[in-house]
Amino acid sequence: MGKKILFCNCGGDRIEPEKLLSVEKILNDANIDLIKISDLCGVSVHESEKLRNLFSADDEYLVVACYSRTLKLLFEKVGIDTGDYSIKFVNYFESDNNEIVRENNSFNNSADIRQNAVIEEIRNSTDWSPWFPVIDYSRCTSCGQCADFCLFGVYDKAEGKINVINAQECKNNCPACARICPQTAIIFPKYKPGGAIGGSDVIDEISEQKRQAEDINTILNGDIYSALEKRKMKRKSIIKDEAMNKAIEERLNALNNMNPEN
Repeated sequence: MGKKILFCNCGGDRIEPEKLLSVEKILNDANIDLIKISDLCGVSVHESEKLRNLFSADDEYLVVACYSRTLKLLFEKVGIDTGDYSIKFVNYFESDNNEIVRENNSFNNSADIRQNAVIEEIRNSTDWSPWFPVIDYSRCTSCGQCADFCLFGVYDKAEGKINVINAQECKNNCPACARICPQTAIIFPKYKPGGAIGGSDVIDEISEQKRQAEDINTILNGDIYSALEKRKMKRKSIIKDEAMNKAIEERLNALNNMNPEN
């Protein structure tokens, strides 16, 4: 059985660059096959097949990245059931370098140490800054408030399930849908304040209920049903306007491309 280390370089500013560099150096010196992922969030959207191909039942994995709750959901999103593989997660948000060294050494103990370990890099194929929501289906009740709130078509509710269908349409640094989710089921992996919305493995339910009540009052003026209905109508209007603008654009292009002699 082989061993591989997966290291997410985050690609955002949620973790200090100095910390990332120091963690990367620890892993570079491990003499075990190392796969550096520029940004697991972005790669999960644009390079999902590459992620799926990384895993084999014949290998063991040490994944050094953010919260395990977030990571499992990102992997699940691309069709990887982490329960099918031997995976150890190390959270560099909550582990200092000494802890990471210990975890690394423990993982290395039974490894076939090689002088020429393979170092591979997987990079996000676009310049898009990957800010988008991930749904924790163990908490989601498919109430649809997130879909009703979002004006940009990020969510879709089909067959009684909420899905993120347009990750790239999400507005950067806007976690408002997660702040009003009644089940705290929406994660934004790049959310800097952390907590449940940032994907924390431990959720203070009482604190989150209080925070949510305050957020609903602030974001929706306390009247959640009326506010969501208004946003739903506004979203329909936006979609209708976009469709009309697209139709006009296509008509103009068709007219411009017509042969004047016909």
